[in-house]
Amino acid sequence: MFITLHEKDREAILDYVSAEPEMNLFFIGDVENYGVESETVNLYANIEDGKWDSLLLRFHEFYLLYSQNEEYSAEAVAEFLRDRDVDCISGKTSLLKKIAPFYPQWKLESTYMTRCDVINGDLEVGDCGKVRRLTADDVENTIDLIMQIDEFAEHQRGRREKSCRELEEELKAGCIAVGAFEDGKMVSTARTSASNSESAMITGVATLKEYRGKGLATETVTALCREAFGEGKKFLCLFYDNPAAGRIYNRIGFRETGQYAMLR
Repeated sequence: MFITLHEKDREAILDYVSAEPEMNLFFIGDVENYGVESETVNLYANIEDGKWDSLLLRFHEFYLLYSQNEEYSAEAVAEFLRDRDVDCISGKTSLLKKIAPFYPQWKLESTYMTRCDVINGDLEVGDCGKVRRLTADDVENTIDLIMQIDEFAEHQRGRREKSCRELEEELKAGCIAVGAFEDGKMVSTARTSASNSESAMITGVATLKEYRGKGLATETVTALCREAFGEGKKFLCLFYDNPAAGRIYNRIGFRETGQYAMLR
């Protein structure tokens, strides 16, 4: 049976998801930034035998799933979500594999989750002179860039306004976005998401196709890491499915911690 969680449950929620901080970085960040019950975020727990069998967090129409039990009741989760507006379910790959059969129309996209505690001291990058921190004035250009990237375009189609609103919201919540510019045009970008007291997730790493191979992704992500560590973050995470991107992140200092997936 699913129950709605409340602010009084905050400590128990954070304790439950802290078993795997990298996999639950979005959980932690959303609870710290938006609370347990708000217009943006709600949390729910499935109770089995008097204990939490799984947790769901709603962020707009995106849902995060976590359970300490690999044999959690996926059927109960699917039934709870059946009549809700759901764009995507994210979480640890092993957990999402169990719920995927209830969504035959969707694709399970598994990625590698990585963590960085310090930037590689031997890393050689450009002077990052073309890279700067972005502001609310850059939101539309950032989303327009992302919508030109094949990997993102399918999921961004028809939701430009919503994506702009979500990015504005994240920037207000303390997330950082950076962009690389050529002749005044933004050609590469990256940002943090789910920023919390100890960590943040790096997302939205994108470089226009005609500007790839110049080291811009390395410069952009490195600049973003420096900004985040400079603000006191203890570690940063990101996930990827592209081996070439993985090599870039490994050079910066990211190391694999497991597999993370999106069902959409």
